[in-house]
Amino acid sequence: MSERIVSFVMSGGVGSRLWPLSREDNPKQFHDFSGDGSMLAKTLRRLAARPAGETPIFLIASERHAERVHADLAGLDLAGGGPLFEPTGRNTAAAVALATLRTLSEFGDSLVLVVPSDHEISTAEQFWRSVEAGAVAAHAGRLVVFGIKPTQPETGYGYIEVAADRDGVFDVSRFVEKPDLATAQAYLEAGTFYWNTGIFLFRARAMRDAFAAFAPDIWQATEAAYKAATSDLSGLYMPLELYSAIPSTSIDYAIMERAKGIAMVPAGFRWNDLGSWQSLLDVGPSDNQGNVIVGDVVAIDCENSYIRGEGRLLSAIGMKDVAIVSTADATFVAPVSHSQHVKKIVEQLEKSGRLETRFTPAHDRVIESGAWRQRVHHWLFDETLPPGAAFDDAVMRRRE
Repeated sequence: MSERIVSFVMSGGVGSRLWPLSREDNPKQFHDFSGDGSMLAKTLRRLAARPAGETPIFLIASERHAERVHADLAGLDLAGGGPLFEPTGRNTAAAVALATLRTLSEFGDSLVLVVPSDHEISTAEQFWRSVEAGAVAAHAGRLVVFGIKPTQPETGYGYIEVAADRDGVFDVSRFVEKPDLATAQAYLEAGTFYWNTGIFLFRARAMRDAFAAFAPDIWQATEAAYKAATSDLSGLYMPLELYSAIPSTSIDYAIMERAKGIAMVPAGFRWNDLGSWQSLLDVGPSDNQGNVIVGDVVAIDCENSYIRGEGRLLSAIGMKDVAIVSTADATFVAPVSHSQHVKKIVEQLEKSGRLETRFTPAHDRVIESGAWRQRVHHWLFDETLPPGAAFDDAVMRRRE
């Protein structure tokens, strides 16, 4: 009988890498890029499709996305799992600590699988075959990561350098941050570097011990918030005051770059983290000229371009190797090779106090709507808008 694997999906993010389609209130895991459901729903279905073995499925998500999360959970059998809602984002180290705490409290020292919510993976069968290949190493107490053999010098991914191969499981030498192009080319030529998928498999006690050794402050703060959590039928909720006290850092920096004896399994599935408009061009259905066209678009003499219109007509002539994404309130244009730099636009807009990075426009949502005014004001100031208060003045204070 297959061993129990308690699975956790990390569904955080602020929606900056695929702006203007993705926003803070509607990050990319809630979008349907391929016509078969949101990326989050596809991730949950992939976990539920494990061929054999007990697989409770949990979701770590933002409270503000609770409504969207429950919509994607509808009809899915989580095998005793459910959502854990963060009152504020504290990065992936807190999420992994929370997953470990939940597993220890409910399932003991079981295997834990932590996956991102927004990755494109070829098939559930190939995915689970790779995960099971790492189960022996994880059961032995090693922290296991999954790597993708690079096919080009990619600067948008972190890398894993490996050493000895032991029956298909490699010893990890080190983790390295996103490189520049020359360094990425050197990694490709070396043959000992893999793309880091951000997927982790481990025994709960092994990860608890790693936190005790390398990040006890994160563990203790997360444990305090978890112990004070309340639950109802919709999920588990942690108090803002305690959860916001957790140091915000990535699991890579807090644990993986410091721990010893980490194992890496080469992933036997196709993978894309859909982190840029270039990546969507790579995986999307293209026409004879290599364009991916979405929405009400007229494109003439265009080549190898991602052109997406959300709403009104978008037209383009003679575009080559560009991304054009137009929504109801914003338009983004860039060479696809530079499209991952959209974060710079988002940062500039945020400095200016613009709301286009935070809120998604909707046909039935207007600025004069009392409910929407209340919602925006609450997210900006963490307080209720007093009756008769001037919403526009409040927004101007935020911009100042």
